[in-house]
Amino acid sequence: MKSIQQRLLISLLIGLPLLWLITSSFIAWRLWHEINEMNDTQITQVVRYLIGISANDSDQQSSAQESNAQENRQGERKSSNEKVDSEIPVAKIYNLKSKELSGDLGDAEDDYMGFAIWDKQGHLLAADENGQSFSFLPDQRGFVEDDNSAYQRLNPLSKRWRLFYAHEDYNSDNNSKDGKRGGRVLVVGQSLDSRQEMIVKAMSVQVLPMLIGLFAFMVLAVWLIRRGLMPLSQISAEVEQRQPQDDSPITANVPQEIQPLVTALNVLFIKVADTLEREQRFTADASHELRSPLAALKLQADLLQQQLLQLSGIEDDNQLFYHTQRISDGIERATHLVDQLLILAKLEPQQQLPPEQLECPDWLMLTNTVLSDVNRLAREKHIQLKRIVQCDNPEDILPIRINPVLFKLLIRNLLDNAIRYCPEGCLIELHLDVNTIKVIDNGVGVDPEQLERLSERFYRPAGQVQLGSGLGLSIANRVAELHNLTLDFANRVAPKTGFVVTIRSKKPLSRTLSQ
Repeated sequence: MKSIQQRLLISLLIGLPLLWLITSSFIAWRLWHEINEMNDTQITQVVRYLIGISANDSDQQSSAQESNAQENRQGERKSSNEKVDSEIPVAKIYNLKSKELSGDLGDAEDDYMGFAIWDKQGHLLAADENGQSFSFLPDQRGFVEDDNSAYQRLNPLSKRWRLFYAHEDYNSDNNSKDGKRGGRVLVVGQSLDSRQEMIVKAMSVQVLPMLIGLFAFMVLAVWLIRRGLMPLSQISAEVEQRQPQDDSPITANVPQEIQPLVTALNVLFIKVADTLEREQRFTADASHELRSPLAALKLQADLLQQQLLQLSGIEDDNQLFYHTQRISDGIERATHLVDQLLILAKLEPQQQLPPEQLECPDWLMLTNTVLSDVNRLAREKHIQLKRIVQCDNPEDILPIRINPVLFKLLIRNLLDNAIRYCPEGCLIELHLDVNTIKVIDNGVGVDPEQLERLSERFYRPAGQVQLGSGLGLSIANRVAELHNLTLDFANRVAPKTGFVVTIRSKKPLSRTLSQ
């Protein structure tokens, strides 16, 4: 299951950009529509203005034509055979650099708009530099749309310009006499590239600040989420380092929504500590109560053996001695089991060792004590114990901080296990190295299938006749875990026979330890 922080961050970091993209797309669509509407309106207004200007020019042109007509009639009186041919009008071309436009033109551009004016016969009367390229369409009125047949004829020009055609019809005296109707065709166009550039600039003005604000909001959201969930991390770290017996309440400053959880945890700590205390008290009381009768039974069994040895003339005295020996062995095994259970009950609730109980060991002195403790049991089976230091300086041996009492128990259990299950006359070696401590024997070894189960509680390989509870290696493994160590079980490499237990650290070792 993903963490709350991870789910919130993923939702915000994906949802916010997606929401921004949808909003920006809607703004771009609306902006495109509004700018198109505004520019189309501007085009129609320019057309109206040009129609008004061209109407004034038409009145002036009519007056000029009347003057020319009078002069022509006077000329006809002088010469009736003389004819005057009409002349084709000369187009006027305008641009921003013309003499009519002077002064500061600001940011005006020639390629923004264009216009052209024709007469009904298609003669160009006036245009700007862009309008000269516009096509004369006498039948077109209004904007040239994509579905219009003229759109295809103007291609590719229509893809670059938004064109609007208008017609100005009027009757002049001269045209009336000739039976022709006068008028003009006007077209105004706007560059689509300029229009798109306008939209892009408008979008950049709006979208860029929104984008910067989005990133700033995302950074702020990440910071606020991590800051808001920091009390949970503090509680997790405190709970992780807490000992099971610790019933002190959590004092972290947490939000109001998390306070019920903290209160429930504090109640649970008290219950767990109380349960462990009762369990340990029961274990200690049970162990004490069991030790006393077991010790009494052991004493009675020993006295019975002595009496049997002193008495004579009793039939089947060997059989009686055998049974009393079995009773004594059973009592000894039960006593050993009680001791091991008591040790395991004390070790199991602990998650880590208190720092004040740890110290830098004197490995030679510690192993001397352990070897002395197991020496009697080894002599009974004629087993030789040998310690080998595999480094020049004893201070370099396995540089870790330990609880001396528990570590003596660890090595003692390993040596005791080797002595119990090795045949008589074997050799057991205790190797002290810079990175490991090993217990090696030359016995018969263990079946490879059973190696992984040796640290399980009450597990004993099948066919064992030696006294034991099946808890020695389990206790040793628990002590190793409390010291952040591991126990590796293996058989010796052929042709040698025997069993090897290796104590090694889970983490890289530091060679500098404060004394």
